[in-house]
Amino acid sequence: MNESSLLDRLDRALDRVGPIPAAVLLAFGIDRYRDGGSIGWPIGGAVMLLASFWVIYRGRARGRKGDARKP
Repeated sequence: MNESSLLDRLDRALDRVGPIPAAVLLAFGIDRYRDGGSIGWPIGGAVMLLASFWVIYRGRARGRKGDARKP
């Protein structure tokens, strides 16, 4: 296994872990909003969750097309 493939696998793994903290922030935001906090917390959590799913989608599309960085 070369260094490039190891880093690519690590990059994909980190992309897939991204929704976990975003979901925690969304749950925290909903809890804060129910307690009278700002609407910005759940909106921020939802935006982060959608962005992390977009990163996973983009990575899957890039993987199907092949990596353009290869010489």
